[in-house]
Amino acid sequence: MVEPDLKCPVCTAGNLESGSDELDVPHFGKVVHYYMRCNSCGYRINDFAFQGDFPKEDKVEIKNKTDLQIKIVRGSNGTVLVPELGLELYPGPLAETFITNVEGLLNRFLNLMPLFDDQKKIEEVQENVRKAIEGKLKITISISDPSGVSHFIKNPQTDIS
Repeated sequence: MVEPDLKCPVCTAGNLESGSDELDVPHFGKVVHYYMRCNSCGYRINDFAFQGDFPKEDKVEIKNKTDLQIKIVRGSNGTVLVPELGLELYPGPLAETFITNVEGLLNRFLNLMPLFDDQKKIEEVQENVRKAIEGKLKITISISDPSGVSHFIKNPQTDIS
Protein backbone atom coordinates (compact mmCIF):
# COMPACT_ATOMS: atom_id res chain seq x y z
CA MET A 1 0.00 0.00 0.00
CA VAL A 2 1.41 3.41 -0.99
CA GLU A 3 1.66 5.71 1.99
CA PRO A 4 1.51 9.33 0.71
CA ASP A 5 2.51 10.66 4.13
CA LEU A 6 5.74 8.63 4.11
CA LYS A 7 8.62 10.36 2.35
CA CYS A 8 11.42 8.38 0.76
CA PRO A 9 14.71 8.95 2.64
CA VAL A 10 16.60 9.01 -0.71
CA CYS A 11 14.52 11.06 -3.17
CA THR A 12 11.99 12.56 -0.68
CA ALA A 13 9.06 11.65 -2.92
CA GLY A 14 5.82 10.83 -1.16
CA ASN A 15 5.60 7.59 -3.09
CA LEU A 16 6.73 5.11 -0.45
CA GLU A 17 5.02 1.75 -0.32
CA SER A 18 5.13 -0.12 2.98
CA GLY A 19 3.65 -3.28 4.32
CA SER A 20 4.18 -6.62 5.92
CA ASP A 21 3.38 -10.22 5.21
CA GLU A 22 3.81 -13.52 7.00
CA LEU A 23 6.10 -16.08 5.42
CA ASP A 24 7.02 -19.66 6.17
CA VAL A 25 10.81 -19.70 5.86
CA PRO A 26 12.82 -22.93 5.97
CA HIS A 27 15.01 -23.17 9.10
CA PHE A 28 12.91 -20.46 10.83
CA GLY A 29 9.23 -21.31 10.59
CA LYS A 30 6.79 -18.41 10.42
CA VAL A 31 8.32 -14.95 10.22
CA VAL A 32 6.91 -11.50 9.57
CA HIS A 33 8.46 -9.67 6.61
CA TYR A 34 8.36 -5.85 6.81
CA TYR A 35 9.20 -3.81 3.73
CA MET A 36 9.35 -0.29 2.29
CA ARG A 37 9.80 0.51 -1.40
CA CYS A 38 9.91 3.81 -3.20
CA ASN A 39 8.04 3.68 -6.49
CA SER A 40 9.91 6.78 -7.69
CA CYS A 41 13.61 5.96 -7.22
CA GLY A 42 13.61 2.23 -6.39
CA TYR A 43 14.88 2.56 -2.80
CA ARG A 44 13.94 -0.48 -0.75
CA ILE A 45 14.44 -1.95 2.67
CA ASN A 46 13.37 -5.33 4.01
CA ASP A 47 13.46 -6.74 7.49
CA PHE A 48 12.17 -9.83 9.23
CA ALA A 49 10.89 -10.35 12.74
CA PHE A 50 11.39 -13.74 14.34
CA GLN A 51 12.70 -15.33 17.48
CA GLY A 52 15.81 -17.36 16.95
CA ASP A 53 17.01 -20.30 18.99
CA PHE A 54 20.39 -20.83 17.34
CA PRO A 55 23.68 -20.41 19.21
CA LYS A 56 24.49 -16.79 20.03
CA GLU A 57 27.96 -17.31 18.56
CA ASP A 58 29.24 -19.71 15.93
CA LYS A 59 32.17 -20.02 13.58
CA VAL A 60 33.16 -22.06 10.58
CA GLU A 61 36.50 -22.77 8.92
CA ILE A 62 36.64 -22.46 5.15
CA LYS A 63 39.40 -24.75 3.89
CA ASN A 64 38.48 -25.37 0.23
CA LYS A 65 36.06 -24.50 -2.58
CA THR A 66 33.44 -26.95 -1.33
CA ASP A 67 33.20 -25.02 1.96
CA LEU A 68 32.22 -21.90 -0.02
CA GLN A 69 28.74 -23.44 -0.36
CA ILE A 70 28.09 -23.38 3.40
CA LYS A 71 25.00 -21.24 3.96
CA ILE A 72 25.03 -18.16 6.17
CA VAL A 73 21.90 -16.74 7.74
CA ARG A 74 22.64 -13.25 9.01
CA GLY A 75 19.92 -11.60 11.08
CA SER A 76 19.77 -7.81 11.30
CA ASN A 77 21.46 -7.97 14.73
CA GLY A 78 24.28 -10.26 13.58
CA THR A 79 27.97 -9.41 13.46
CA VAL A 80 30.10 -11.24 10.90
CA LEU A 81 33.92 -11.30 11.14
CA VAL A 82 36.53 -12.74 8.78
CA PRO A 83 39.73 -12.04 10.76
CA GLU A 84 42.21 -13.38 8.19
CA LEU A 85 40.92 -10.83 5.67
CA GLY A 86 40.24 -8.01 8.13
CA LEU A 87 36.56 -7.98 7.11
CA GLU A 88 33.84 -6.99 9.55
CA LEU A 89 30.09 -6.59 9.09
CA TYR A 90 28.28 -4.97 12.01
CA PRO A 91 24.57 -4.40 12.58
CA GLY A 92 23.27 -0.88 12.14
CA PRO A 93 19.98 0.97 11.80
CA LEU A 94 19.52 -0.12 8.17
CA ALA A 95 20.94 -3.65 8.56
CA GLU A 96 18.92 -6.27 6.73
CA THR A 97 18.54 -9.97 7.25
CA PHE A 98 20.03 -12.04 4.44
CA ILE A 99 20.66 -15.64 3.51
CA THR A 100 23.62 -16.44 1.26
CA ASN A 101 26.55 -18.81 1.05
CA VAL A 102 30.18 -18.09 1.97
CA GLU A 103 31.05 -17.20 -1.63
CA GLY A 104 28.12 -14.77 -1.73
CA LEU A 105 29.26 -13.13 1.51
CA LEU A 106 32.78 -12.67 0.14
CA ASN A 107 31.35 -11.14 -3.04
CA ARG A 108 29.27 -8.73 -0.91
CA PHE A 109 32.50 -7.56 0.69
CA LEU A 110 34.14 -7.17 -2.74
CA ASN A 111 31.24 -5.00 -3.89
CA LEU A 112 31.78 -2.68 -0.92
CA MET A 113 35.49 -2.11 -1.59
CA PRO A 114 34.99 1.01 -3.75
CA LEU A 115 33.59 2.79 -0.68
CA PHE A 116 37.01 2.89 0.98
CA ASP A 117 39.81 5.41 0.40
CA ASP A 118 43.08 3.52 0.81
CA GLN A 119 43.56 2.13 -2.73
CA LYS A 120 46.66 0.09 -1.83
CA LYS A 121 44.87 -1.56 1.10
CA ILE A 122 41.76 -2.15 -1.08
CA GLU A 123 43.82 -3.96 -3.72
CA GLU A 124 45.48 -6.14 -1.07
CA VAL A 125 42.16 -7.10 0.52
CA GLN A 126 40.55 -7.71 -2.88
CA GLU A 127 43.40 -10.03 -3.86
CA ASN A 128 43.03 -12.02 -0.62
CA VAL A 129 39.23 -12.22 -0.97
CA ARG A 130 39.63 -13.54 -4.51
CA LYS A 131 42.12 -16.15 -3.25
CA ALA A 132 39.56 -17.23 -0.65
CA ILE A 133 36.85 -17.46 -3.34
CA GLU A 134 39.19 -19.64 -5.41
CA GLY A 135 39.74 -21.90 -2.39
CA LYS A 136 43.42 -20.95 -2.18
CA LEU A 137 43.27 -19.18 1.19
CA LYS A 138 41.92 -20.71 4.40
CA ILE A 139 39.69 -18.39 6.40
CA THR A 140 37.48 -18.47 9.47
CA ILE A 141 34.09 -16.80 9.58
CA SER A 142 32.53 -16.05 12.94
CA ILE A 143 29.05 -14.83 13.55
CA SER A 144 27.51 -13.51 16.75
CA ASP A 145 23.94 -12.43 17.26
CA PRO A 146 22.31 -11.63 20.61
CA SER A 147 18.90 -12.51 19.13
CA GLY A 148 20.05 -16.05 18.23
CA VAL A 149 18.91 -15.70 14.61
CA SER A 150 22.23 -15.67 12.72
CA HIS A 151 23.79 -19.06 12.06
CA PHE A 152 25.53 -21.33 9.57
CA ILE A 153 23.91 -24.19 7.71
CA LYS A 154 26.94 -26.43 7.41
CA ASN A 155 25.32 -29.04 5.19
CA PRO A 156 25.67 -27.51 1.72
CA GLN A 157 23.09 -29.99 0.38
CA THR A 158 20.38 -28.23 2.40
CA ASP A 159 18.08 -26.26 0.13
CA ILE A 160 16.87 -22.98 1.64
CA SER A 161 15.33 -21.44 -1.47
